[in-house]
Amino acid sequence: MMESGKYSDPIRIRAHHLLCIQGFQGYGYTKDFVLHMGRVNSFLKSNLLYNLQIVVKSDELCSQCLHDVDGRCIKGPTDEISKVDRLVVEKANLDLKHIYTVSEALSTVNKNLNYDHVVSLCSGCSWQNKCLFYIEKTKI
Repeated sequence: MMESGKYSDPIRIRAHHLLCIQGFQGYGYTKDFVLHMGRVNSFLKSNLLYNLQIVVKSDELCSQCLHDVDGRCIKGPTDEISKVDRLVVEKANLDLKHIYTVSEALSTVNKNLNYDHVVSLCSGCSWQNKCLFYIEKTKI
């Protein structure tokens, strides 16, 4: 979590958020969530060698989400978001025990996720049609 303007090292990032941070366009659940997402996103893009721990549970971005209650996502059926995280881990061939740099994590995701993966993984997202990652990966 962020303390006094600093991020933990490594920063905990949900697997599916590796897609979201690449396509973020300023949309979100609340103003606080959008501001936090923007700050974290800017930090990550400016610090490509910073360490990330890929997780399938609440992360740095979730900390400002109205759906995060006691470190658990309450949006939709129980554990649905964690299932998407696990699918990203599987399809992108990520290792939850490995500490990635931002650059390495994004490169791994981009190399291993194809059109069908992205369409399936992002199917329930409300910002799917505004997301640059989704739009770029699904261009025909």
